[in-house]
Amino acid sequence: PYDDLIKTYAAQYDFDWRLIVALMFKESRFDPEVRSFAGARGLMQMLPRTARALGFEELTDPETSIHAGIKYLDRLRRYFEPELPVHERMNFILAAYNAGQGHVRDARILARELGLNPDRWFDHVEKAMGLLSKREYARRARFGYVRGNETVKYLREIHKHYRGYTAVASGV
Repeated sequence: PYDDLIKTYAAQYDFDWRLIVALMFKESRFDPEVRSFAGARGLMQMLPRTARALGFEELTDPETSIHAGIKYLDRLRRYFEPELPVHERMNFILAAYNAGQGHVRDARILARELGLNPDRWFDHVEKAMGLLSKREYARRARFGYVRGNETVKYLREIHKHYRGYTAVASGV
């Protein structure tokens, strides 16, 4: 029911609207009233303080939540090199939406240390992200411990839903 709003704001910020739908499904199952244990609210499950910093207040309003979430994705985009392939940069943006850009930065540094490609999420940075939930790795990381395995699962589920929405939206 939110496709038109998503398409409008996704186009404004240059995102694939179907990826936003997949993210929204993962975040809220399309329930604008949902609240997480951490206090995130609305369709895009944003923390109220993050939304306020972006100029938004009422996160249970679908349009506000969608606009705030997409604007936040756009803000996260600046933390990752524009030279990265678009799909890899988007993976890092999604990981940062879930875990914070500092933890993604730590995971990229760790990936490099482990001989993995710090510019590729799947099978590379995602492995390092998972390790950041272990004390011996988190202790060395600038931003410390993160539930990295949750972020790994989060991205895999979003991509699974994205593939489904892409097939449906293209009539396949």
